[in-house]
Amino acid sequence: MVIEIIQREIPVKGIGYLILRDCPEDRLDDGLKKGMERLKKAGAKKVWATSLPEGEPFHSGPVGIWQLTHVHDIVRMERALPAEKPERKLNLRSPKKGQEEGLYLSLVNRAFADVPNAATQRPTDLRKQNHRYAVAYQGDKPVGAFEMDLTEKTPELVSLAVEPEIWRQGYGRAVLRAALDSLGKAPACTLMVSSANPAALALYEAEGFAQTGVVSSWFEVV
Repeated sequence: MVIEIIQREIPVKGIGYLILRDCPEDRLDDGLKKGMERLKKAGAKKVWATSLPEGEPFHSGPVGIWQLTHVHDIVRMERALPAEKPERKLNLRSPKKGQEEGLYLSLVNRAFADVPNAATQRPTDLRKQNHRYAVAYQGDKPVGAFEMDLTEKTPELVSLAVEPEIWRQGYGRAVLRAALDSLGKAPACTLMVSSANPAALALYEAEGFAQTGVVSSWFEVV
């Protein structure tokens, strides 16, 4: 059994995350106890936990002295990309250090403020190798942003954000199409999305993404 503790969101959202890897069912109570003690000591007001690999063995209800309540699932999706690219309707700019990075981070963090398991982005998060970061503009107005992981042959859309003030006006679809258009000759694109983000799920399904599996199921522990 491996216990993974994630504390980075405790100062921002009060949430600590606990991952139990390869934990047999008869040791769940012990794993939860050790993780809860460390996260509560670090100041977590809430703790969300998952057990990996997929299919092992958390469920809603009591586990020893703990009560687990399902919060959401992280779902994997994928779609093939057409050989012919549509005309791009938005302009994309890679954020440079300073004010442009601040704009990117502010937009993404505001858009994902209430999405479960969304990590608060910091300047150091914009230094990942083989990742593309872009802000989408309509004219001079920033309307959205995205991060793409280009490490594998099939790229992964890590995040897609729309300025909260213009939600439900079609910009999510426009930013998504611009992001996919930027992938050149890539055969397909994958992504992961929270089941607690129904608007994003509906958008991706409408744009041809299909669910290919559940990556992890998350539970609040009390």
